[in-house]
Amino acid sequence: MAEKKENYDLLTAIMICLGHSGDGKYSGLLKLLDILLSPEKEPEEKKKILQEDFHIKMTKELESEVSELCNLSQGIFEKGEARGEARGEARGEAKIIKSMFEKGFPLEQIAFAADKSMEEVKAIIEGKETILA
Repeated sequence: MAEKKENYDLLTAIMICLGHSGDGKYSGLLKLLDILLSPEKEPEEKKKILQEDFHIKMTKELESEVSELCNLSQGIFEKGEARGEARGEARGEAKIIKSMFEKGFPLEQIAFAADKSMEEVKAIIEGKETILA
């Protein structure tokens, strides 16, 4: 059964399991993609691996493209990391707000302590506020 187009998520559509270096299937295109997209490897290390393992001659243009790809993968990693931190903070804040409410704190006091409006506090307590934004 085909998934409806509106249900596609870009991240899901491009997700590829690249494996790891200890895996017997870690070779060829999977290894190449893993090296190019890895946020852990520096551009110089990637260039060296491309030359030695894949016999790809580094031209100025290719070096520039590898560096650009490194910056892109690092940017994606940092954006995902920041998004995860924001989600964690929002969940922690919601947990504290709900805990204060359950302990009998007045809504006004909770809103003041959380630096939120009364409407935001009520939405969090009622579970209507989206935390996964």
